[in-house]
Amino acid sequence: MIIRPFESDDLRKCTTLFVNVFNREPWNDNWSIEAAKQYLVDYIQTPGFRGFIAEDGSEIRGFIFGFRKRWWEGDEFFVNEMCVQVDEQRSGIGTKLINYIEGDLIHAGIENITLLTNREIPAEEFYKKNGFNEIERLIFLHKRIK
Repeated sequence: MIIRPFESDDLRKCTTLFVNVFNREPWNDNWSIEAAKQYLVDYIQTPGFRGFIAEDGSEIRGFIFGFRKRWWEGDEFFVNEMCVQVDEQRSGIGTKLINYIEGDLIHAGIENITLLTNREIPAEEFYKKNGFNEIERLIFLHKRIK
């Protein structure tokens, strides 16, 4: 297993992986391949994008996508998406991705990693186990306008 930077040729496999992961429990999304591809492309085209792939041979087992954000306390990396192949979750791939990106970010002078995830699903436990802390003063808001 290697961790390496995302390359544009990885998009098809990352899209398939994303759909396979997020269209299942616990998220139960309803992504089409085309919608997921455009969703990921939007992130890839974001200024400051960083993406890394966990690859075993020619198979992508997981990825993490995000971008560098300027912040008054120092630059941070916001994780847009991270996923690991369903049958490989809890095998250490996610932790390897986090550890790798931490090294990359430290080298780039980025001091913090931020992200959003659902409560009371395995991802919450995973991130907390990997040193992330909940910021209790923040809330995530949504308003449906149609």
